[in-house]
Amino acid sequence: MPAPLPDSIWLPALAMLGLALGSFLSVLVARVPLLLAEDAHPGHIRLLARLSWPPSHCPHCQQRLRLAELLPLLSWLRQRGRCRHCQQPIAWRYPLLEALMALLSVMLGSRYGLTATFAAALLCCATLLALAWIDAETFWLPDLLTLPLLWAGLLFASLASPWQLTASVWGAAAGYAGLAGLNAGYRAWRGQPGLGGGDAKLLAALGAWHGGLALPWLLTLAALGGLIWAVCTGPLRARRALAFGPFLAMAGIALWLWPLPLWLAWMEY
Repeated sequence: MPAPLPDSIWLPALAMLGLALGSFLSVLVARVPLLLAEDAHPGHIRLLARLSWPPSHCPHCQQRLRLAELLPLLSWLRQRGRCRHCQQPIAWRYPLLEALMALLSVMLGSRYGLTATFAAALLCCATLLALAWIDAETFWLPDLLTLPLLWAGLLFASLASPWQLTASVWGAAAGYAGLAGLNAGYRAWRGQPGLGGGDAKLLAALGAWHGGLALPWLLTLAALGGLIWAVCTGPLRARRALAFGPFLAMAGIALWLWPLPLWLAWMEY
């Protein structure tokens, strides 16, 4: 059996993988809302086409970016956060997503090792991060991302064990029914929706990945995070709408990084 790679090799490799994923996510969160503005129900083929064309370019001067300008994080640092051609500032979304994915990749790799669970966790967390960003900017959790995330969670559970698949199916069903029922009750009481339909689908996806017993913790973490954010930033005092999806997504990522063995012991295998 070959000796394991030293940390000085595989951890930087994981960071580079995370940077590349973050670069892809920055394109995803920039182009998905534009696609949805054109068509509320686009197919995945059209999504792939939009992600691949047009090539990456500056949104200010429309200049196509060269390979050296596409290096995740490094190009932003070298150009001091400005376009090389028109000197307009580059949106901070790009380096932040790249840095966050690099950090997540290293943390998940340290937690799970180079296993199938690590690959699944990285895929799940990347999708959750993209959904959090899109919802924070647009109040939209697109089915293009939530539904594949749900099915991927069920598929991954089916590869683990029949018990885990059962827990994931019930988790998905309970997650969707819980928030959809809460929204229906609020609508009947106040005459307007209290939550978007995407929140219920996102919680269903998290239930598929983490199991039904994780739902109370997911909701508690998300609600607490949302409350703290609202108090600190003003939406609560101003009675402004607050996207709940980012807090659900962050709770889902947190349970990957610090799983509770009571219902997540299957992830050790």
